[in-house]
Amino acid sequence: MTARSFISLLLQALGVPLGIAFPPNDPNYPDPWRRISGVIGWVYWSAWSVSFWPQVLVNFRRKSVEGLSFEYPTLNLLGFSCYTAYNAALYWNPGVRAEYAAANNGATPSVQSNDVFFAIHAVILTIVVLVQLCIYERGSQRLAWWCIVAIGCFLVAIVIVGLCTVWHASEWFSWLNFLIFLSYVKVAVTLIKYTPQAILNWRRQSTVGWSIDNILLDFTGGSLSLAQTLMDNGIKGQWGEIMGGNPAKFFLGFTSMVFDIVFMIQHYGLYRGNNARIEAEEAERAGGYTVLVGAEGAAAGKARGPAAINGLVEE
Repeated sequence: MTARSFISLLLQALGVPLGIAFPPNDPNYPDPWRRISGVIGWVYWSAWSVSFWPQVLVNFRRKSVEGLSFEYPTLNLLGFSCYTAYNAALYWNPGVRAEYAAANNGATPSVQSNDVFFAIHAVILTIVVLVQLCIYERGSQRLAWWCIVAIGCFLVAIVIVGLCTVWHASEWFSWLNFLIFLSYVKVAVTLIKYTPQAILNWRRQSTVGWSIDNILLDFTGGSLSLAQTLMDNGIKGQWGEIMGGNPAKFFLGFTSMVFDIVFMIQHYGLYRGNNARIEAEEAERAGGYTVLVGAEGAAAGKARGPAAINGLVEE
């Protein structure tokens, strides 16, 4: 059995029982569609969640993060933190759910349990990748200054809107609108975060170091996410809520699919030959490194530890 066949079976094994056990949190959603939606939702949750692991494993296997854009996981942490707060509040907070229903003619939020757990899992795995950026070989790659500035601007905006909400500066500043603002921060981050990786691949003329399995799983998750959104709103007759009910989910799925297609073209088309050559060179260097370095390399690795994060940010 190939690795990808195993992953496909894993997604089904995770998604089907979870979907049946945890269907959408909406008593007005008729069966069996409610459970079908649950299965689709948890399969896409599984695909999107598992998509974070191949990059972690690639970094671990190579003991290097060369080829991975540092801006991608850094922006991801901000985006998924906002997405977690948005989904958790709309799913669990009765006051926010009531506020949403009052503003949408009694309609319930289309946020499901799989949306919440996906976002939490994404934050955890993103932190793991950020730790890998600090401890593994990174060559000449650095975190771009513009990324730090962009994150600073997002955080300032979140704090300002949050304070205005607490102080009830106007009728617009409700907790529901604050959460919607967080969802738009996530969408903005998603529009930004893929671009540095696409540019890095173009500059290197290679996708080595950037896991293609991550992309294939991400594309699967995005497709099923959009399918669940369309089905949920179609069954409930809330076509106007396709983007309004959970805009972050809709744009997240659509945007990620567009960039996934770009990455698949780069990997399987434009840079396929270069990828094979670079991977062969890396394998040869890794073999030579093990033979030549020995105990001296282990001592150098220990010496490098305290300064592992030095030079992580681009000057």
